[in-house]
Amino acid sequence: MMTAPSTLRFAQFNLSLAGRKAGDIKSQMQAPTPSRQIKNLAATLQRVRPDVVVLCEFDHPGDGGDDGALAAFCERHLAKSQDGDPPIDYPYRYLPATNTGLKLTVPVSAHPRLTDAQQCHGFGDYHGQFGFVIISRYPIEDTAICTWQHFAWHQLPHHQIPSDYYTEAAKKKLRLASKNLVSVPISIGDQQIRLVACHPTPPVFDGPEKRNWRRNSDEIHQLIGLLDNADWLVDDKGVHGGLSSEIPFVVIGDLNADPSYGDGDKQAIGALLNHPRVHPDVATGAQVPKSEAAQSHAFRFIDGKGRSIATHNGGLRLDYVLPSRELAVLVSGVFWPAPDDADYPLICDKNGQEHARAHSDHRLVWVDVALN
Repeated sequence: MMTAPSTLRFAQFNLSLAGRKAGDIKSQMQAPTPSRQIKNLAATLQRVRPDVVVLCEFDHPGDGGDDGALAAFCERHLAKSQDGDPPIDYPYRYLPATNTGLKLTVPVSAHPRLTDAQQCHGFGDYHGQFGFVIISRYPIEDTAICTWQHFAWHQLPHHQIPSDYYTEAAKKKLRLASKNLVSVPISIGDQQIRLVACHPTPPVFDGPEKRNWRRNSDEIHQLIGLLDNADWLVDDKGVHGGLSSEIPFVVIGDLNADPSYGDGDKQAIGALLNHPRVHPDVATGAQVPKSEAAQSHAFRFIDGKGRSIATHNGGLRLDYVLPSRELAVLVSGVFWPAPDDADYPLICDKNGQEHARAHSDHRLVWVDVALN
């Protein structure tokens, strides 16, 4: 049995590994010669060595579980040194079901140009596209996992469903989580921490009705309701409420919302970052994850300015690791090597240029917490 550590490193990493069709990512993971992107992603995880990490945009079966893609990533790539670092083992894995690519059984909208992907509970060309997974070096208590995949958008108090876009039938059926919202207990020795994970829809790619902006905002408000232990929140087993006030947690995910820039609802993400249960130093204070390279980078989305807290190659802070207030935070960071850093090739293509297809358009964010 693994000895309980004195610190635990939590991380969020959007891998940008969505295929064009179901099974593409599995095929890439099992290919005899791995792609540069897969090698770079694996090397990044080996370099940072998180204990528990949420991997967003990792395709897997829409109903949950592993079709072999995650097993291949862990056993063929993470278990093999990629750039001189030791292999890393994640024996505990959770692949939740996702709403992406899951077709509604009723007409979605009278809009004449809806694609098949837009007629799903969550945007996706096939069920399972853009899903997220959790891998851990410490046990996941599978029987105590809570999910809110089926919670309907209209069940959210003060929801922002656009009145003139969806059909009346769709308003009653459409789920709120574009992927899923999950609460996963991680056991470290005698201690247990709840990992709360989600990946709200981007607040863009819509029209004047702002359906995606509204949904991103409401997905964040659902997450806040979970932290509030709100009675209106009903999980997939019919249980009301969220997290009790005694449970330490870490919220992890690509929330697709920046508190200062970009197109998201700044009030919603601000309410989460300033939530009384969230560690204020990591959310808004001196321990917000940062990188020096991002500070010196000129980002097109924010008037060419550098921004140390950026987690996306457009300069936005979209990826979060937010421990609860009672957890002692030691250090945090964003893996964003500078051009003069020995790790810089890990985010570059074969020509030495930063490129999303050679790594990701997001950067890995990590936070270390002390354990009792």
